Amino acid sequence: MIVIGVSVALALFLLTGWVIATEMFQQRGWRRRVASGDHAIVAALILEAMAGWRRARPPRDVAPSLWAGVQRAELVAADAEAATVQSSAERAFRSVDGRREQVASALDEAVPLAARLAEMMLYDVPNLSLGSVRVDVYATFAADGGAAIQRPILTTTARRREADAIDWDGLDPAEILARLDTAYEPPDASGAPVPIALPPPLGHPYPPADAGAEERAS
Repeated sequence: MIVIGVSVALALFLLTGWVIATEMFQQRGWRRRVASGDHAIVAALILEAMAGWRRARPPRDVAPSLWAGVQRAELVAADAEAATVQSSAERAFRSVDGRREQVASALDEAVPLAARLAEMMLYDVPNLSLGSVRVDVYATFAADGGAAIQRPILTTTARRREADAIDWDGLDPAEILARLDTAYEPPDASGAPVPIALPPPLGHPYPPADAGAEERAS
């Protein structure tokens, strides 16, 4: 029995060591591919992190509406140095004396969302350390004919040198965005958001324009 127990323990020890070593070598391989400028692996690492955020419950210090915005985030462009992501924010309402009243504009919701996504993209994507991250936040507008359309209302770019000097836990979201390259317009008199123009995204477009051609060739 002692021999069997020792053999089982040894087998478990070797299996655990093999799993750890395999994971370590895999992570080293990912980092080498990122360093070589492999756009595909950078996008894959970001998408894997985003998938984890969508499965996760909101952290205790994060409002459910803010976490929902994080979970709506989509990748727009990425390369070894920079990435652009986008999400959306809408006005918040609550019932007051039987009436629905606005308690936060879309911009009020966009500011903490942009700050949170910038921080997570810089520091919470395993095996990736981007030099710059841009976050674009959209809101819903009524288009001609009554159809709904989304347009950007805020954009912020966080460069690692600036970001590393920010007290992400001690500053409020507006103070954080004030230290980054941020652009937005105040809401109009009715509290409605005002659309802005966006510069070209940072990074290699995702999905690549030739993705369909690559699939057909394969």
